[in-house]
Amino acid sequence: MIPSRPDFNNLPSRNEGIAQILKGSDVDLTKLPLFLHHEHDGNAYIQDTSVVSRDPDTGLINWGIYRLMFRSKDETNVDMRNDSHKARIHARKYQARGIDMPVAVVIGGPALDKIASMFTVQNTDDWDVLGGFYGAPAKVVKCETSDLTVPANAEIVIEGRIMTTEGWVFDEGPYGEFTGTYGGGLPCNCRLKVDCITYRKGGIYQHATIGGLHPGRTDMAVWNSTIEADIFSALKSAGIQVLDVYIPGNGSTNVAYARIKTVGGGDAKQALGIMLTCSRQWLPKIAYVFDEDVDIFDPDRVMWAFAWRFDPGRDTLILPGQNVLPLEPMCNANKPPVNLSKIGFDCTIPLVGGFDVLSFAACKVTPPLGGAPSGIAGMSEDDIATSMESFIKEAPRSWLEILTRFSGQPYPLVYRAFGRLRHRLGRMADDRPTYPYTLSDSCFVEGKK
Repeated sequence: MIPSRPDFNNLPSRNEGIAQILKGSDVDLTKLPLFLHHEHDGNAYIQDTSVVSRDPDTGLINWGIYRLMFRSKDETNVDMRNDSHKARIHARKYQARGIDMPVAVVIGGPALDKIASMFTVQNTDDWDVLGGFYGAPAKVVKCETSDLTVPANAEIVIEGRIMTTEGWVFDEGPYGEFTGTYGGGLPCNCRLKVDCITYRKGGIYQHATIGGLHPGRTDMAVWNSTIEADIFSALKSAGIQVLDVYIPGNGSTNVAYARIKTVGGGDAKQALGIMLTCSRQWLPKIAYVFDEDVDIFDPDRVMWAFAWRFDPGRDTLILPGQNVLPLEPMCNANKPPVNLSKIGFDCTIPLVGGFDVLSFAACKVTPPLGGAPSGIAGMSEDDIATSMESFIKEAPRSWLEILTRFSGQPYPLVYRAFGRLRHRLGRMADDRPTYPYTLSDSCFVEGKK
């Protein structure tokens, strides 16, 4: 017997508040808008979906985004080829029991629901995860033909069975993937037999673009936040002082940036290893780690750090034989397992022998901040020269410190006063341990020649 959650006893039926229920011979998927999404797709797809299934061992609900390829008016294919997909894991369990797997397909819905469906929390019912996003228990109702539950705000629900007793034998695809490619080969998946369709009066059939020339602008961009959360949590758990994680949209989830505060010499390399392996073992394929002064949300600063803080021979980390998505086009495979190399780029200033002058050599160039103050009493050139000499005798001074000290005085007088002292001044490298990025300049020292 498959367990069900007692929390869902005595729930209202799905038929309360819906306009129509189609069962038996009335089931007809062509009543929904069906059309070709991409030039080389194998058929029309219903792809803005959340497929609900129940673990037959634990009774816990899982829902996730899976595409449906049209086969006939009451059947589709469902792409569940990845071994880590929970729906596939559930389906294997049903298959072992010799029974087909009940599912409910929610079409459309709030964006927050989509994001919640992409988060994986072990040993937790996905309705509890959804409730966590809303800050209140998730509102769900029972389906018409099974004991599955769906969000009460569902616009359209397709109820049916994944025919696991038949196996993964039905050709499915190709489809224009979120990667901006068609993946590899012609995958085989299970068939979904539709038993019932319910929809509200004026129900909204939600559709979103996927793939295309700008995959980072499609509906799959909501997946980025879940991968960012995976990486951030894994880095933090490993003791890395992580500040930001960012998945740039144009990288189609396969490129990740992290901004960290380096404390140990191996922080950056260890961070790369974690980033490349922690999110479902698939993503990303390419990772970058940057220092805390680099704005990883600014492409210009990212390129600058990659250009000037990266040593290809020292700062490249390659991990061979890593798990990746089966639709990875470089693998040219249509089913798992597939693997290829992953790469990481350490774009941080190396900690070599402590905080040394390399910190200053690699620090970013920024203009001095601030302006001339008001209400400053004017000084003569002689007074400025005398005061400046005392100021430099107290401690080594950078030119910025000198300008700041005499801010508000006419700049010709400041420069001429300095010129009178320059023949008695020397320079020294500023080695004060103010790492990482506040070293100002080489310093002027009185009495040096």
